[in-house]
Amino acid sequence: MNIIDRFKKYVSIESTAGEEKADTCSDNKMLVLADLLLEELQALKPDEISINQFGVVDAKFLGDSTKPMIALLAHMDTSPSASDKDVKTRIVDYKGGDIKLNDTLSLKASEFPSLKHSVSHQLMVTDGTTLLGGDDKAGIAIIMDSLIAILDGKKKHRSLEIIFTTDEEIGADAEHVSMDLVKAKYGYTVDGGDSKYLSIESFTAYSMKVLVQGKSIHPGSAKNKLVNASNVLIHFQNALPEFLRPEDTEAKEPFFHLCNINGNEDKAVGDFIIRSFDDDQIQQMIELAKLTARRINDSLGYEALTLEIKPSYRNMKLVLDKHPEITNEIEGIYKSLNMAYEYEAVRGGTTGSQLSFMGLPCPNLGTGDYNCHGRMEYVDLDEMKQMAEVVKKLMEA
Repeated sequence: MNIIDRFKKYVSIESTAGEEKADTCSDNKMLVLADLLLEELQALKPDEISINQFGVVDAKFLGDSTKPMIALLAHMDTSPSASDKDVKTRIVDYKGGDIKLNDTLSLKASEFPSLKHSVSHQLMVTDGTTLLGGDDKAGIAIIMDSLIAILDGKKKHRSLEIIFTTDEEIGADAEHVSMDLVKAKYGYTVDGGDSKYLSIESFTAYSMKVLVQGKSIHPGSAKNKLVNASNVLIHFQNALPEFLRPEDTEAKEPFFHLCNINGNEDKAVGDFIIRSFDDDQIQQMIELAKLTARRINDSLGYEALTLEIKPSYRNMKLVLDKHPEITNEIEGIYKSLNMAYEYEAVRGGTTGSQLSFMGLPCPNLGTGDYNCHGRMEYVDLDEMKQMAEVVKKLMEA
């Protein structure tokens, strides 16, 4: 089976992340893919293999090398932002211009400038009714294809640990990893976009739940009495800096992001995320949110707004800067393959963002996946194949 057929097989399996659960993965649908990957890895005769209650698969292949054992990681779940049920794939020999997905939806070159880098490449798209699932089934396909090529070719390889996780899209996958089983000295998550980007820097992230208690009064007699909880939440959102939102920021600019809102006159809840590359800056943003809530509460005369703020992950650069040997290794591989590379600060988080602080330093590598989390997603298959060559080099002794 070639890498493209392998990728198509993985994206055919529905695995959307759901609400986090305490004792299993967020949706049992992803266990179908977990069982398939477990079976495929078992067929390769690993020295150790396990699957835990969350569906995380960990397989170890001991090698003959002086190089340290490395982990290669990718996640099985897809974003709940769009459906991955009954994904219908199509391969396009891209010559430039727009790509028609269906009668009403097209990938427009004017809207997605990344397409210009894929002229003369093969692209995989959907029919525009679902996301594709390249995030991160392209990563799984790259790792599996590389591993099979190394083992079937009986090439001398270093000791390898393959870890496929669940619930990355809801920020829970690192928590699901059984760290007592992990033996690798460091790892690489294969979960990015453009194949030229090496990611050793990520946001520091916090979640912020905003709870609002209103005062519900019949609208017919509401004058000077009603405090509409939904309006208070809207007021809070609008009081935060308007241009510190994802749609108005780029590069290393921070943001507040309202992810979900639900409420009525009596109660309202807003789920926010706060992101910055700088730990001091994100603390200032948190204090700004607290000050905003306090000012609104003062104006209302009671504690209408309550904030629940929790850390999610930290900038992995704080750890990776202490391990230059990791970046030196991947730079050397890119150079050996005559591939251009750049360092990119990830405007998000990776599994490695958390694992780096759990004892497994993990930069992130690309997969050729673009426009993830939506119906405009596509994978540059030429880049995906190129990244398989990078991963094979990483695996070699």
